[in-house]
Formats: sequence, structure tokens, C-alpha cells
Amino acid sequence: MLDEALSYPRDDDDPLMPFLIGSGLLLVSFVIGVTIIPLYGYLLQVLDDGRTGARGLPEFEDWETIIVDGLKMFVVNLLYTGIPGVIMGVVVSITVFAALFSGFLDQGAGAVILVVLLVGGLVSLLALALVIAGSLMMPAALGRMRAEDDFSAALEVREVFAIAKNSDYLVAVVLAWIVAFVFGLVGGLLSIILVGLPILVYGFMVTFHLYGQGYARAVEAAGRPAD
Repeated sequence: MLDEALSYPRDDDDPLMPFLIGSGLLLVSFVIGVTIIPLYGYLLQVLDDGRTGARGLPEFEDWETIIVDGLKMFVVNLLYTGIPGVIMGVVVSITVFAALFSGFLDQGAGAVILVVLLVGGLVSLLALALVIAGSLMMPAALGRMRAEDDFSAALEVREVFAIAKNSDYLVAVVLAWIVAFVFGLVGGLLSIILVGLPILVYGFMVTFHLYGQGYARAVEAAGRPAD
């Protein structure tokens, strides 16, 4: 899986233009965040290539479709990871604030702090579990959305979970996270001299290709076609 994903961006006859446009969108997004949406849409096409086994990088041609796909991906990512992440952040913040505030109380302060930390800690752990589960399921949701050509397919949690629990899929997602971390670290450090931008784009392509491969293997194991 990893070798196939790493070689995917290099197999294209003319990869220069996709890398230039992708790097440009990424650079502008540092200032105007909304410009990341077309890059999301493009990466969704990369996921499709991983899912179907197609080789050769997609082109930045049909911008309307790319932008619409990017918006769909943004919403799916928000629902599966963004909202649980916000909930976790809010709960942690409230817990810390409440614990600090209760320290100013004279009577029963120790008991109040203990209850606040206990309840806040349990809720935070639950929110963290939701974030992890959502992060694991999100690529499967994107794969279903592309395979079914229907946005609502990404929200069918039972079907998405059936894919996400497959061992090959989980291996692909973990590999994708490792790739994203490594390329993100190197590319992020080098972004100050712009050399890191194509490295980041390359990492994104490999990551989403792995997502697509994982989805395809999961549905194949379930005895269903990938498209």
C-alpha cells in the first residue's frame, strides 16, 4: 500500500502543474483560509484514484466541481472531527477554569475541585474518544460519498463504521497519519523558504491515496464492489 501511494504522484507524465497549483493554493490559504477548499476537492479526486486504482494525477480543470467537492469534504470533516474536537476543547477549558475558580472558595473547595475534575475529565475522555473515532471514520465516509456519488452516503454512520472497522482499512489510515506527520513536519519546517510547500502537497497526495486504498480493500473484503 505505502509503496503504491508513494509512487503515485511520481507516475504522472507531467506532475509539475498539479504541484504548482496545489502549492499556490496552500500558500494563499495561509492568508485567505477559504482557498484551501479547492485543494480539498482535488485531494478528494486523489482519494478516488486510490479507491479505483487509477494512475496519473488529476488535473485542476473543472474548478466548479473541484470547489463543490472541497466544500463537501469540509463539511464531512467538520461533522466527524471538527465538532467533537470543539466539544473537547470547550469541556477542557471549562474544567480548568472551574477548577481554578473553585480554588478561591473557602468551604468545601477541595471537594468541589475533585468533583469538577472528575466530571470534566470523564467528559473530556469521552470527547477524545469521539475525536479518535471520527478521525478513523472520516476517510471511510469520504470514500462512501465518492463511491455512491451521494453526499448523504457519508452520513450513514452504520455503513461507514462497517468499513472503518476493517483491519486493512485501519492499517491504511494509520500509515496515512504517519505519512502526514512526517511530510507535515519536514514540509512545515521548509515552508518558510517555500520549498516545503510542494513537500506538503506531496504528503497530502500520498495520505489521501492511502485513504482510498484502505476503503477499496475494506469493501473488497466485505464482498462488495469499490465503485
